[in-house]
Amino acid sequence: MASLFKKKTVDDVIKEQNRELRGTQRAIIRDRAALEKQEKQLNDTLDDIFEGSDDEEESQDIVNQVLDEIGIEISGKMAKAPSAARSLPSASTSKATISDEEIERQLKALGVD
Repeated sequence: MASLFKKKTVDDVIKEQNRELRGTQRAIIRDRAALEKQEKQLNDTLDDIFEGSDDEEESQDIVNQVLDEIGIEISGKMAKAPSAARSLPSASTSKATISDEEIERQLKALGVD
């Protein structure tokens, strides 16, 4: 009789655990579906952002068209503009040597004894 009571108790515990597991599995499936939906939205948003780089080219084309219509040519004027970077003569091209006497003379002229 005691073993029959234990068997029912073990069977009941297993059934209860199975119900809890099914509930947990449903929650996992529901949460996974929500995550997949969010992932899809995120991927779509990122795709839209990276595809937006074409808009920059289109914007530049429109700006160039407007400037052409009002008679401003940027490319021609930019080619004539001086550049900020200028090449300096390297040490190998400058072969001027200064003697010790010349240095002494320049120091005296500056008032350095």
